[in-house]
Amino acid sequence: MATTHDDDSIQQRGQAQARIAITFLVLSWFFVALRIWTRTCTIHNFGWDDGTIILATALFSAYCATMLYIEANGGGTHVTKIEELVDLTKWTIVGEATYVLTVMVLKISLGIFFTRIVIRRSQLYVIYTAVTCSMISSILSFFYVLLRCGNVINDYVYQQLANNCTPRSADLFVAYQQASITTLTDCILAALPILILWDANMDIRSKLSVGFILSLAAFGCVASMIRFQYVEGLTHFEDFFWNATNIAIWSTVEPGVGIIAGCLATLRPLLRSFLSKARLLQSEKHSSRGRSGTGSSNRQRWSRSMHNMPTEVGPAPNTLSIDIAYRLKSTISKRDSTDDILAAANDPFLDWQSTRSRSLEIDRRSSRTSRTSKVSESRDRPLPPLPPLPLKLAKRTTSVV
Repeated sequence: MATTHDDDSIQQRGQAQARIAITFLVLSWFFVALRIWTRTCTIHNFGWDDGTIILATALFSAYCATMLYIEANGGGTHVTKIEELVDLTKWTIVGEATYVLTVMVLKISLGIFFTRIVIRRSQLYVIYTAVTCSMISSILSFFYVLLRCGNVINDYVYQQLANNCTPRSADLFVAYQQASITTLTDCILAALPILILWDANMDIRSKLSVGFILSLAAFGCVASMIRFQYVEGLTHFEDFFWNATNIAIWSTVEPGVGIIAGCLATLRPLLRSFLSKARLLQSEKHSSRGRSGTGSSNRQRWSRSMHNMPTEVGPAPNTLSIDIAYRLKSTISKRDSTDDILAAANDPFLDWQSTRSRSLEIDRRSSRTSRTSKVSESRDRPLPPLPPLPLKLAKRTTSVV
């Protein structure tokens, strides 16, 4: 006889299953998208482990879809109608099969990932052995779930009611061996980073950071251990959809955590690129602030110098402005390489050093012009008359003549 529960507990049980499925489905695809971006756009090294993690996430999506369908149609409640039992049982078989395939492909992806970073050949053999055992166990469990009551899924409930399916002891053996090998594989993959980093030529800080990233698989190991204690709920066919709620929840958490952890272990290049760009933007921001501060100080210095110039320099302000205008006009008319410099001589936003050099250039040109004018005036001036000859020299000249 089915145990009765109040409506609140039944509703909360179904809602918890649906919320967990939606949460891990969204998070899984989010981190898979980040992993794809990292491998394709950041390091340009898309591998087989990335392809298999995408396949595992697609299978996990199918599993979450079956869980949502079961929850919306009576999952987590006491189902008594035969039509509902037939429909929900078909989707339960699909959910169990997709869960087994998800776990198998996920372990393959994690194994390929660790084979790319191992150091010793013995570590490579450990990975091959663990992943191979997980594949064999998952394949056996997959076919056992589909064929334990025959090859017609629509007759599954009727065969179970007629006791024409496999015995409960066989069901327990298959369920526990699959859960045991999955948990053992997760523990091996969680402990493998310690062996990899033990002989690595890295400092302590780098070992801790890399070890933390690689050891995220330990979360999947913990989820597998928690799921292990609810495996027996798969063999309670009396009031199955109420008793199997806990195993359904942790069957969602386990591969979801594994997918997220496997993606997080590959996001270090993306994080490093993000931090470097952030530092670059911050340095550019500080440099732009420094330039703006320097420009404002130069403008203040220029205004003070222009304000104090009439008192320090001899000519009056009007004479000084006329002199500068005349020199600029004469220089521009020559059209030489200093046109742009002199044309910008009155720009108040230029540095004081450049303004001072322009003043020297103007003075140099004006001094050259004054020297040229003095030479031309000396050439046009008439020669002075010759002095008279001495008296003795004049008498000698007369006698000779």
